[in-house]
Amino acid sequence: MVKIITMLHILLSSPYRLLQSSCLSFSSIKDDLLCAQDGVLLSTMDSIFYEKIDKNFNLIYFLKEDLVARGLLAIAKNKNLILVSYDGFVYLTLGHNNNITW
Repeated sequence: MVKIITMLHILLSSPYRLLQSSCLSFSSIKDDLLCAQDGVLLSTMDSIFYEKIDKNFNLIYFLKEDLVARGLLAIAKNKNLILVSYDGFVYLTLGHNNNITW
């Protein structure tokens, strides 16, 4: 049986830095992205930038508490983004073979 190795990419900095970093070249469509701290600003990006990032990942999650702290919760809900709590953050890190922070 082949075990699928999955990576959780954790974005803590501006998503604009993500586009400039090597993260997208290290990601695969089997990997997930969790946006926290300033990474939740991805929720405000227009569709062209979002799609460029979205096509590199299986699922993109947003830490709800950080969206609330930045006044972005309504935007995220209107876009039907996947929101997770701190407990969800822990669950995601445990559910992936590896993680890397950007």
